[in-house]
Amino acid sequence: MPLLIPYTDYIVSTKTYIRGPMQRKWDTQWPQSSSQPGYPDPTYLQDPTRQATTWATYMMQLNGYGNNISNMVWNIQGLNWPQWMNKSEHKGMFPNNVDAAAELVSLMVESANNYTGGRIPYIFEVINEPDWKEKFIDPQTNVDFNRAVADKLKSRFGMKVAGPTYTSMALREADENNFTFWKRTAQFLDMSLDHLDFFSFHSYNYLRVSNRNYSYFGINQARLVASLDMVENYSSLKKGRNVQLVNTEFGRGNVFGVGPSFENGLIEFETIYQPNGFMFTFLSMREFIDRVTIFFLANEQFPGHTSLRNSLFTVDGHPLQPTKFFTFWQNFTNDQKFLRVSSQYNEQERMVAPLALANPLTKEMVVLLHNYGSKFENVKLDFPQNWLNPSTGEETCVLLENGHPAIHANYHFNISNGIVDLPGSSTCFYKFKTNYNFAGLRTDNETTYYGKDMIIPITNGHAQTTISLPSYRYHTAHLRVGVSRNFNVDTKPHTAAFNGQTLSSSYMLFDAMKIEGKTTWHVWEFMVPESQVHTTNTVSMTFDGDGGHVTSVALVGKLQ
Repeated sequence: MPLLIPYTDYIVSTKTYIRGPMQRKWDTQWPQSSSQPGYPDPTYLQDPTRQATTWATYMMQLNGYGNNISNMVWNIQGLNWPQWMNKSEHKGMFPNNVDAAAELVSLMVESANNYTGGRIPYIFEVINEPDWKEKFIDPQTNVDFNRAVADKLKSRFGMKVAGPTYTSMALREADENNFTFWKRTAQFLDMSLDHLDFFSFHSYNYLRVSNRNYSYFGINQARLVASLDMVENYSSLKKGRNVQLVNTEFGRGNVFGVGPSFENGLIEFETIYQPNGFMFTFLSMREFIDRVTIFFLANEQFPGHTSLRNSLFTVDGHPLQPTKFFTFWQNFTNDQKFLRVSSQYNEQERMVAPLALANPLTKEMVVLLHNYGSKFENVKLDFPQNWLNPSTGEETCVLLENGHPAIHANYHFNISNGIVDLPGSSTCFYKFKTNYNFAGLRTDNETTYYGKDMIIPITNGHAQTTISLPSYRYHTAHLRVGVSRNFNVDTKPHTAAFNGQTLSSSYMLFDAMKIEGKTTWHVWEFMVPESQVHTTNTVSMTFDGDGGHVTSVALVGKLQ
């Protein structure tokens, strides 16, 4: 809703879909070329009057948001095409001639580029969530169409192209049915690693309501990390490099067990709390993540649809509860630099995710914590060699209070023995003023190296791979292992050895699919002594029983 743009000044990222009137024009009006039968007329959307009508809404968005088009993404739904295009091979929903379909997309972008003086979005996603549309667009056609569109848009306009834009389910269930979903993803990567700029995907956690009890499930945290490690491992094996990732939708997905219009304070809270959890995962994988876009709508009400579940504002611009997500995260700026942070290796599932930032300009230190669990936690902050020993600080939390989301901001507290309070199901940051000289500080970015094998069968209770490094000098190192087994089968390695030395310290990333999953897919992290890291490293694991796979093995650390 363009009229609400002035109320979103503090929202720095927007995803803009190509849909509605323009696609209806494709259906009924875009004519066939008279000189090249089977292809669209290249002059159709160059008509100034038609351009003014077609791009009116986009111009309002540009004028409202300014020139920050680097945070805008265009895509198409992929099922709306002119009637004259032959779609017999795709049940009447997608053109048989993939190149002609890609040409129509290119002509559309050319029209926008000409009309706006080059103010087109930075990224183009070719088809939104194609895995929902496979009865019309089979995986190979999707691969071919993505390549055709990418080749045209990159060569003609310099746009960055992203794909496959799979649903959250495609990555979350990548290990099911003998890795059926993953094989489709690998098929796409075989093309996209050469022809696209980004691997794009969606990720959601979902809410289930049963007899007034609320629970959530979804991809975050374990399956998100495990599936993205598979993508990066595959890219490393195929190309010897990582692939940059863009997440173009994330947040709280469907609410099961109640009607589509049901709303209450707890659903509003989960609409903030679930994206907060995703942010911790994305920021911890900042080596690979280029940008992310939360799924919110300015206002989603229209005749027959009264729900405001995913809305930021009322129709008259009154802010709704989900805006608290931005209220919390706007406390962090580019002046702050990420510090290296680790968790306790206690052999248990990690319920609290940490991040740490420092600001060289203000000398302030900030620790962020997200509690995936519902229990109150006493979290000890351990600064090695006591390089920082704060006695007081300020705390800001997003939490559920009296059945509604609330922000407790800038609460002054005293800290004893490094322990801070973290309410259940909350996201908090703790700010400390210091005299520490952070001059010249840069964000701590670790580097990940993957094993030469992936989807390794657990045979005779054993799995093994090798990780090669350009250097053996590591400041820090930890091993990240994805393990997929049948539902409720123990995934924890009975032993994990790195170059023959048993690794005794580990923890497991939070798993949101303990009940809803068809498999058990966990991620275990092990502390690796720096002295054990060589240029060639053998990782060997044993498990209780046979069956299942080690989906990927990654060594994460900082080279000297």
